Parts: sequence; C-alpha cells; structure tokens
Amino acid sequence: MNQRTMINDMTRGPLAKQILLYSVPLMLANLLQTLYNLVDLAVVGQVTDSACVSAVSVAGQITFLLYALGMGLGSGTQILISQQVGAGNMGGVRKTTGTSLTATLFLAAAVTAAGLIFKNLLLTLLNTPAEAMRDAKEYMFWCCLGIPFTYGYGSLCAVLRGMGDSKRPMYIIGIAAATNVVLDILLVYSFGMRAKGAAIATAAAQAVSFLFALVYLYRHRESFGFDFKRESFRIDKPILHMVVSLSAPLAFMSIAITISMMFINAWVNAYGVVASAVSGIGSKLYSVVSIVTQSMQTADATVTGQNIAAHRVDRVKKALYICTGICMVYWAVISTLCLLLPGQIFGLFSTDSAVLDMAPSYMLISVVMYLSFATMGPPLGFVNGVGNVRFNFIISIADGVVARIGLGLLLSGPLGLGLHGYWWGSALAGFVSTIGCWAYFFSGRWKNRQLLA
Repeated sequence: MNQRTMINDMTRGPLAKQILLYSVPLMLANLLQTLYNLVDLAVVGQVTDSACVSAVSVAGQITFLLYALGMGLGSGTQILISQQVGAGNMGGVRKTTGTSLTATLFLAAAVTAAGLIFKNLLLTLLNTPAEAMRDAKEYMFWCCLGIPFTYGYGSLCAVLRGMGDSKRPMYIIGIAAATNVVLDILLVYSFGMRAKGAAIATAAAQAVSFLFALVYLYRHRESFGFDFKRESFRIDKPILHMVVSLSAPLAFMSIAITISMMFINAWVNAYGVVASAVSGIGSKLYSVVSIVTQSMQTADATVTGQNIAAHRVDRVKKALYICTGICMVYWAVISTLCLLLPGQIFGLFSTDSAVLDMAPSYMLISVVMYLSFATMGPPLGFVNGVGNVRFNFIISIADGVVARIGLGLLLSGPLGLGLHGYWWGSALAGFVSTIGCWAYFFSGRWKNRQLLA
C-alpha cells in the first residue's frame, strides 16, 4: 500500500503473503470486536450471578440480530468496492462510499427505533428466565442506543476492507475494544451496575470508535479518496441498487441463521437458567473460535472480488485453497484445547458448579460445530466475492432455517437427545452451507458471471 492511497491491489504479487498480511489485521480486529460481549460476559459472570449472565447472553442474541442488518449492508459495500478496485473504477468507489454511508444512516435510525419498541416482546419470545428479565431489558435498551455508531464505524471499515486495507479497521475497532474494557470494569465492577453497566460501556465504546474513524478519515480524505462534501453523500440509485442486491441476501443469511439459533436458544432456555448460561457462554466461545474463519471469509471475499474483476481466475482458486488450509490448521489446535480443558475454559466466564459440570458435553458438540464453520468460511467468502446473491439466498434458507431448526427438533424430540439435541442440530446444520459452497466452486459456473463493477 503506497503513501498516497489506501487502496491495496491484490491482483498481482505473491498471493499467500498478501492473504496473510491482509488477514492478520482482520484477525486482530475480529478478536478485539469479540471483546465487547466477551468482556461484558466475563465481568458480569465474575461479579454478579447466573441470572445476570443469562440476561447478557439472551439480550446479546437479539442485539446481534439487529447488528446483522448493518453488517449485511457493510458486506455488500465491501464486495462491490473490491470488484470496482479490481476493475480500476475509482469513480465507482467514490460513489459507492457516499451512497453506503448515507444509506447506513437511514437504516441505523430505523433499526434503533424497532429495537427499542419491540425489545420486551423479543425477550419474551426467547423465554428469557424470569429472574433475568429486568437485566436483559436494561442491557437491550442501552445497546440499541449504540446501534447508529456501530453501523457507522462498520460501514467505514467495510469501505476500507473493500479497498484492501485491513490495518485501519483494526485500529478503529481497537479503540472501541479498549474503551469498552475500561468502562466495563468501572461500571460493572466498581459501580455495581450489572448488565446495564455492561451495555452502557458497549454503547459508549461504539460512539468513541465511530467519531475517531470519522475524524481520522476526514483528515486523510485525499488518500481515502472521498472528499466528505455534502454532494458526495448524495445517494446514487444504480449504486444503491447494486449494494442492496448484494447486501439483502447477506443480511438475510445472517439473520436467518441468527433467528434459527434464537429459536434453538429459546428452547434451551426452557431448561432453566443453568442451561441458558451454558448456551450463552458457548456462543461467546464460538465468537472467539470463529475469529480466524471469519477473517479468512472476509479475506477470500476481497481477494476474489478484485481478481474476478481483473479476470485472474487462477488467483481466485489459489486464494480459496490457501484460506481453507489456514482454517483447518486452526480448527485442529482449537479442538484439542476444547476437548482437554473444557472446565477451565468455561471457568473463565462462570463459577457456578452446575454450569461447569455441563461444560465437557457441550464442548464435544462444539468441536463439530467449529469444523463446519472452518470448512464453510472461505468458500462462503468466495461466493460473496463473486457476487452470487441468489446462491447466498438459497444457502441461507437451507442452513439457517431448514437444517438448523429441523435437525434441532428431530434430535431433541423423536431421537430423544433432549437438551443436547438442540446443540447437535446447530452443530450439524453448518455443513449444509459447506457442501453447497464447495459444490458451486467445483462446478465452475462462477467463471462466466457478469461483473457488478
């Protein structure tokens, strides 16, 4: 990356080195991102009780669902910009940046309002334990107020990643994570504000990171390639149509999987506060374990987008193999730790003996779930980079709705696995996406797709 532009051309040069240089900051950024809810859960779990842990876990599922809409818009923007960079369309990059930022503002306002209005209904639908309801409501309220800032810095980071710049998003998220840790300890531990304090810390951290990103990119607007003038924020309808056509299936896929997991967790919550706490801790552990797979998915999407637009099919294939190999090595290491140290790992988030007793059986299932995501992440990034929105839509239905809910009900009910059946259903459902994405890759049909750029 040269000094005059933030664009990183990945259509030439040593591909493995480029992927590693691009993905390492992504991994660090994803690690820092997970600190939001992980620190919330860890501090709450060590200072309060299982009811408060359950509240943060259940409310966190809903806030993640609300965040998914913004992440979908950001992912669509990243894909389009990566193809525009590969095609050398810098004018399109500028129009996409302005259109995306303005559309994000309107979407954030609508989602914030919806979250505040329907928070009580959603918590009830998830069978939130009665003793956790008050904390859950307070946690959701403050997290909803932070949505505009979350969407804002997420949109800016998506633009940068599409340009091939993964370092600056890492710095932006790092500031948010550091702020969140300090405020979590202060509000929850020192002031005893329970889940409410954790949520205020998260919302404040998001605001700080967004304002920092905005000021930084404005001061470096020449190298960023966007002048921040009022007319530059005008929505370009053709660009908006392309961004939405990409974003909607991606957001729907994330939402479908999240909603299906919410159904599963709602059924799990019916087994009591201990089962709810175990499931919540498991979700947070997954967010750590998925750091590498999500980074490889993002990296492969960007590399694919640039190279498919530059007609470098050979680099598209090679990138997928490299990213998948990295994911599989990582899965082997993490799985070994999960199987050998289940109690110690869960002990980081809870001191409840009943929760710790359930950890080994949950970890065994988790290893299978981690495998499904390790084999799904890179090929899903490939599909995203190609821009095949129709296929993403089909995958989201098959994985997020049919397989996850269907398998959970089948295994827990007719096959008699009870509570563990719901967890096994979630673990196995991911392989639907794995099989579908790899089948599409080996079919070769993607080589003849019309480019969005």
